Amino acid sequence: MILRSLTKHIKAQNWFAVLLDFFIVVLGILLAFQVTNWNDSHQKMKRQAHYLERLDKEFDIIRERLVDGKATFQMSVNSIDFLLKAHRDFENSPESNLPDDEALASATLNVSSGRVPSGSPAAFKEMVASGGLETLKNDELRQALFAYDEFATIARDGWRTIRDEHHSATNHLMELLDLAAPPPLSENNEGLQESIQIIGFERDKFFETAAMQGYLGVLLSAQVNQHQLVQIQLTLAENIESLLDKERNK
Repeated sequence: MILRSLTKHIKAQNWFAVLLDFFIVVLGILLAFQVTNWNDSHQKMKRQAHYLERLDKEFDIIRERLVDGKATFQMSVNSIDFLLKAHRDFENSPESNLPDDEALASATLNVSSGRVPSGSPAAFKEMVASGGLETLKNDELRQALFAYDEFATIARDGWRTIRDEHHSATNHLMELLDLAAPPPLSENNEGLQESIQIIGFERDKFFETAAMQGYLGVLLSAQVNQHQLVQIQLTLAENIESLLDKERNK
């Protein structure tokens, strides 16, 4: 319709009308571009909000897992330290007031306790694969996500390496324990209680094995390193949660 009107006005040499037609055409094109840009921007904002919500939920779970892992490794470190002190006290004075079998056995059971380090959230992996990271306007958040992802890989590789290195020492400690499966929760044997039952502990072997402090030293070093890895990963995750909160509250 505009082209027909433009042709008519040119033939009639009505230049004012021609300019008006051109203005209408240009204005229509500009409005179309503006609507398209607005729609693209709106879609990006919706996509960013979607990813921010997913990342926030997944990092809540990751942080809880890391906090639990840190506490578990700390418990293991405390147990190893307890056993080392008991063995040194025995060396210095065999007749001293030493811990009972129950305390020693419980600590021994915890010498290799820990959790597999958390990986990267599924939302981040999806964003990398689909190009969704471009929707995040906060460059600091993007860099923090990459830093966490890189360290999560390092932490898992480190966990495997450390676990393999202290495997032999762990076996020497586990040989001191006589364990039984946990009892059933009900008379119908439906499910089991959470804790393994300790029914015996080789006290004499623990105190009289000369290499015992060496085994415990290896385990202590391993679990302290695991604790440090979890702490670094937890700090990275908490930083991301802080950045996510800022983005979502804008």
